[in-house]
Amino acid sequence: MTKGRFPELYVRMEDESPSLRRRTVPLEVLVLGYARTGTSSIQIALEQLGYGPCYHMRVAMNQYPRDCTMWMKALEAKFDGKGKLFEKEEWDQLLGRHRSVCDMPAISFATDLMLAYPEAKIILTNRDADSWHTSMSRTVLQSNLYWLHNVLQHLDWATGLVHPMRRKAWRCMFGDDFETNGKDAMRRHYEEVRACAKAQEREILDLQLGDGWFKLCQFLNVPVPDHAYPRENDSGTFIPKMKERARLRMRAVASRWLKIVLIAAILTFATGLWIRSFSGRKEALLI
Repeated sequence: MTKGRFPELYVRMEDESPSLRRRTVPLEVLVLGYARTGTSSIQIALEQLGYGPCYHMRVAMNQYPRDCTMWMKALEAKFDGKGKLFEKEEWDQLLGRHRSVCDMPAISFATDLMLAYPEAKIILTNRDADSWHTSMSRTVLQSNLYWLHNVLQHLDWATGLVHPMRRKAWRCMFGDDFETNGKDAMRRHYEEVRACAKAQEREILDLQLGDGWFKLCQFLNVPVPDHAYPRENDSGTFIPKMKERARLRMRAVASRWLKIVLIAAILTFATGLWIRSFSGRKEALLI
């Protein structure tokens, strides 16, 4: 497949259940700041520093859509009281191949993950609340409302798993009114993470947008790379990337239906030939 402007969208999508996985590498870093605080950039940074793979929302969207079924169960258990609350066994199934984790939906389980992985280092990515709120409104909120996602969830198996889970995670964090609830939810989240870390006597690294490599590398005790800190998924590329992803899924749907139509046409044609051939033989026998 020819890769477009966003090559990360063209990774192989796996039809795999997370329930079959077990932990294969230690989970060493928990990045528990909200989405749109540099989580895509720190995902790449951690992978470059040897803490990869790093689990980000786009891992579920682009590589392992069936993870969303398990994330949905986790959300329902924690926020709706439906089913068993996740413990280390379940988290190891979801995150067992990853050395680090960040972004939605994992941040909805910040303290749960802190309890499950007491040895992991904790990082809080952060930014000014007003600019964060504006960025979320212009990006993630628009993705939740995008009309093609609402159509695709009924046609495409992957979008049908990803989109409902993403909207569920959003409602669990902000209810149905992000404009009113967003900043307060953010403040409570950061307070909760800091309180949990204090109770566990664990250090937190606070990272602001633009901090670069030094503080992160010092905290992780690794050398500072000699190249620029990653800058990924800024507001200017978010919407074009979202639309490109939706276009790829629509193309997959069209390709699948075209194959079905072609197979049906071939079968219909072959059946017609057989019927005509059988009728001809029957008429010959009658003569």
